[in-house]
Amino acid sequence: MTCNYGAQRVKRGFTLIELLVVISIIALLLSILMPALGVVREQGRRMVCAQNEKNMGLGLFVYANDNDGKLPMNEVDRWLFDVSYWTTDIILKTGAFDRHIFYCPSWKQRDNILFWRYGENFPLGTPESALTPEPTAEATRKDYHRIMGYYWLIDTKGGRVNQPMDPDGLTKRWVRTTTSTKIKGSDKPIPPATMELITDVTASDGPNRETADFTRATGGCWTRWQVYDRSNHLKNSTKPSGGNILFLDGHVTWRQFAEMEHRWFYNQFANPCMWW
Repeated sequence: MTCNYGAQRVKRGFTLIELLVVISIIALLLSILMPALGVVREQGRRMVCAQNEKNMGLGLFVYANDNDGKLPMNEVDRWLFDVSYWTTDIILKTGAFDRHIFYCPSWKQRDNILFWRYGENFPLGTPESALTPEPTAEATRKDYHRIMGYYWLIDTKGGRVNQPMDPDGLTKRWVRTTTSTKIKGSDKPIPPATMELITDVTASDGPNRETADFTRATGGCWTRWQVYDRSNHLKNSTKPSGGNILFLDGHVTWRQFAEMEHRWFYNQFANPCMWW
């Protein structure tokens, strides 16, 4: 009996069918994992967003502690995400934060130098390197406003004309102090743990939650650059999943969109409608 040690074994590769099976299995696994990864990413964005609101609130509370509980009134009575340069200066003076905390990570396009310096009316597409220094006069900084990634429910210096819409007409108020927020027409205080101070932007082109588009709200950005305002934390192409809310006692909670109401629009315009 002899053995042919010199014979070479023939290497067998994958057949086309085997390759197609492997590809199908990989595609199936990806289809299962991708939604889960998307959920994890969104949870991470929500956590960063909540921390942003806490950091903004910290700057406001530090100011209030030094000023008998009074919050820095917004110097401009415009959209709820319009905040004067002077008001944001209060937070930035702590030195612990930069401008990016004023923008939700779920809408990165809003974190743009042109929105941050909206009051100076730079053309769309202007690079940050080409911008001139910000104006320094206090009167100008109080008049010019930035467009934020959050609603600020602080009252304006002269008082906003319209209060938030609320079923009982009493408890939703613009905030002026950390110590004496009261129900309208009553000496009864509103508990700080129930008083909203800063919220995610949830904006739509109409007041009907079923038919409104939450990515096509039109404000000053549309007039100036043909850029729509939209909501943070979208769960699909046009509907929000909810938003973080910072309360006057300093805690942040997540509110589902189903629990939100259309509460305000500027000068009775039906677009944009603002929800929280």
